[in-house]
Amino acid sequence: MKFQTLLHLVKVIAYTKVLFVFLFCTASPSQRRVESASDIQIQFQSSEYEETKRISVPPWESRDLLLLLAELSKKEDPSLRFISTNRTEEIMEVNGLRNSWKEGWTIYLNDQKIMGTDLKKGIRVSPKDKILIRYESVQRVFGKPIEED
Repeated sequence: MKFQTLLHLVKVIAYTKVLFVFLFCTASPSQRRVESASDIQIQFQSSEYEETKRISVPPWESRDLLLLLAELSKKEDPSLRFISTNRTEEIMEVNGLRNSWKEGWTIYLNDQKIMGTDLKKGIRVSPKDKILIRYESVQRVFGKPIEED
């Protein structure tokens, strides 16, 4: 009698272990990803196009904004083109919508306008930052956008 009770107890423990391993291994990867990483969100806005791109990074990690944009450009999702000089970096085109003398792509980080010189120097962003790239009217002097006060 004691032997049967002991055998039954061993079976229950074995089944419990198997059930635990099965449940742990079949947890969906997306559920595990949410716990381990956050997303840097980059929002693109124009009258013709609006989309938000997400790039997964660990919550404690910051990345260079220009490198993130270059990664998106390489994947062509969305298609991005840049104007690069020794001192500035500027978005020239997103999905076929190009800068003109009166309108252009402007980058905002946490509701503050980012100039091309700052982008070239390097701006670190993390999942808590709000990144908006908007096609809007700009003022230019000799082809370069000027900062509005």
